[in-house]
Amino acid sequence: MTEVKITPPQPVPYPGNCVLKNLYRFPILLYRLGLGKLIGKYILVLSTFGRKSGNVHRTPIEFFQQDGRIFVISGFGHQTDWFKNLLANPHVTLNTAQGVINAIARKPETSEEWQQVYTFIKSSPVTIIAEPAIISQLDDPDVQEAIKSWPVLTFDPTDKVCPPPLDADLVWSWPLILILTALNIFVGWLIQRKK
Repeated sequence: MTEVKITPPQPVPYPGNCVLKNLYRFPILLYRLGLGKLIGKYILVLSTFGRKSGNVHRTPIEFFQQDGRIFVISGFGHQTDWFKNLLANPHVTLNTAQGVINAIARKPETSEEWQQVYTFIKSSPVTIIAEPAIISQLDDPDVQEAIKSWPVLTFDPTDKVCPPPLDADLVWSWPLILILTALNIFVGWLIQRKK
């Protein structure tokens, strides 16, 4: 059996600068504004304990759900901070559209769980855009074995101590945002009227 080397689809570059890092963190702001239900079907906020500091770190991650089980794939490989944090301490908190889940992260273990991963990869828009060749190879046992080396995780609910969830602590700002937006529209209308 030959060893097949394939990497997870990566449609966007790794955030190497401050601007990209902040852009990738934008879903956290949406959750804090109380808009988690709008994006929480596709993007969860993963809260981990930092492997060095022990502080809580939050990362927005695309996820998929099969038969009630949540899965994530690190498109940037094993070197992401959140993945390294999970290796050091697998206790996490997930914010999704369904609410908050305290969980323990782990690699998929059963053939059924891996089949759910392959099914998702076949239909994932990220795979279709970034790596469409993988889709036709997914029935190949060598390709399936290579995918098992990817940073794929699933989660089991737990009652043990996990990081605190991300709160919608900026909901209070909506009236201010709406007032400022209305004021901006009104001033723009006045300027247009004077021209």
